[in-house]
Amino acid sequence: MDQAKTNEMDPDEVDRIIADELQRLLESPMFTRSPVLSRLLQFLVEHRLRGGRSAPKAYAIATEALGRSEDFDPAVDSYPRVMVGRLRTLLDRYYSETAWVHRLRVPQGSYEVVVQHRSSPPAARAAEGPDGDDDVKAAAAAAGGDAVPPAVARPGGGRFGRWIVALLLLALALLALWALRGEAPRLLARDAVPEPLLEISAPDSGNLPESRALARALDGRLRDGLRRFDLIELLAAHTAGGAAPRPADYRLDTSLVRTVDGVVDVTLVLNRVADQRAIWSQQLRLDHFDTPEFTAVEPVIAQLAGDYGVIVRDQIRRQPDNYAPGYPCLAQFNRLRQMRDAATAKRVVSCLRAMIKADPRDPVALAALSLVRFGDWQPQRGTPAGREAFAEARALALRAYREDPDSSVGQFAMARANFYAGDCAAGIAMGDSARALNPYDADMAGFLGLFKLACDHADEGEELLRRSLALDPSNPGVPAVTLAFILSQRGEQAQAQAILDRMPSPTNLEPQYLMVRSVVLARQGEVDAARALWRRLLAYTRQPADAPPEQVLGRFLITPAVIARASAALRESGVVGPPAG
Repeated sequence: MDQAKTNEMDPDEVDRIIADELQRLLESPMFTRSPVLSRLLQFLVEHRLRGGRSAPKAYAIATEALGRSEDFDPAVDSYPRVMVGRLRTLLDRYYSETAWVHRLRVPQGSYEVVVQHRSSPPAARAAEGPDGDDDVKAAAAAAGGDAVPPAVARPGGGRFGRWIVALLLLALALLALWALRGEAPRLLARDAVPEPLLEISAPDSGNLPESRALARALDGRLRDGLRRFDLIELLAAHTAGGAAPRPADYRLDTSLVRTVDGVVDVTLVLNRVADQRAIWSQQLRLDHFDTPEFTAVEPVIAQLAGDYGVIVRDQIRRQPDNYAPGYPCLAQFNRLRQMRDAATAKRVVSCLRAMIKADPRDPVALAALSLVRFGDWQPQRGTPAGREAFAEARALALRAYREDPDSSVGQFAMARANFYAGDCAAGIAMGDSARALNPYDADMAGFLGLFKLACDHADEGEELLRRSLALDPSNPGVPAVTLAFILSQRGEQAQAQAILDRMPSPTNLEPQYLMVRSVVLARQGEVDAARALWRRLLAYTRQPADAPPEQVLGRFLITPAVIARASAALRESGVVGPPAG
């Protein structure tokens, strides 16, 4: 760094450099993916360009750049310091990948933006292939030179590299032939992709003893809830025994501010570590009834780590066609449960079977394939293929339970199998036990609620449905349509309609949704619209126009009691006509 040269520059020229660098940074992918840090950088730069003689205060940063309220107290909340620290990290990362002569920096211990100058940029990385020479030349040109560094311009380097590539290809071909003969299947087998590793940072809370105690309680609640899910692992689980942990895939940052009147503001931010991008955030304002138990963060836990949670959705969004054994396969399995189609189901079954073949004792894969096979049985009930699917689904559920009888996944797999076999007593007992092991799981609460309703435990079932929607309303599916059906049966059509209206895509394309909405519309007097939805349902299930509702609903509903009640509602509301004869 040549700070002396920077100090000798004309102040107007320094301001121009700062403004130009700010524009480049804000337009870069790193900063466009980090709107909070972009806003913070812009605030610091504008303070400097407006002629600020000193660095801005923490209070101004918090209230003007980071959106905190006017009662923000920098003495008890270190949020500005934390965010400026992240800004330093992002700036360093950006400039480590960019050839630069001038760069912006926020010195440690300061909130002031300064310019760093050096006489020439570093040589760009050139070991990435034959085009690397162009990168080095570009870096040299930016520094005012035109020579390629000797390390790149070695005589004969291209021929030597081609020989290495040829030898590697030959070795890979021999290994492939060896594997095809069955002599080295494990040598080339791809290991299952592990669940994402989540780091939970210690909550920022200030220095007051009361705030530190609340922060420890919040940290304990988050860890207790998140560790109960099968689709993530906590970083602490990899540090035992002195083993070096693998890098975290996600980081959950939390901060806590306690006001003088007892109100506690909790901010949670989930960051994807690979690109330092905040992909989810939430702020909660809690009163003394919510602390120190922090039950109000239970929906946060469900929405982060659940079957349709933020982390699963991020996996699907970034790798929509990844069906690799392990975590990608399980993520695709959960997407299939939201919107089933034959092509996706085939790929999911294939990757789940590959997981079970590699590890026949994996309860998560066993339970997932069991549920898929129950879905295969549903439209083929009474046929040889349906009986085969049901037998395999039940056998897989039993294996999942036997392999891990103390886990919620194993117990709920067996609970589901008991319900589908018509054994309400065993299903309820096993389902309640599974829920006790993971009371934060919105999906489990929703399906157990449906099962209890079908087994004439109406009050408990409705309570579980409401609990499921309170934990995670982002992908409500079965709990929402079931609760809407209950409300409609009670004559509360407006409340049922409100629940259905809030359902996002793709859950509002599912056949259960079409069925319940048609009943609600008919009961509100919109019979033509209701019958139009019924015709869509007939097309979806590929049934003839005169098919009785029992036949149509049997294509996507499993429990006979539910089919009977829904069929009666369709007839009573006028969506379909009375039974023939």
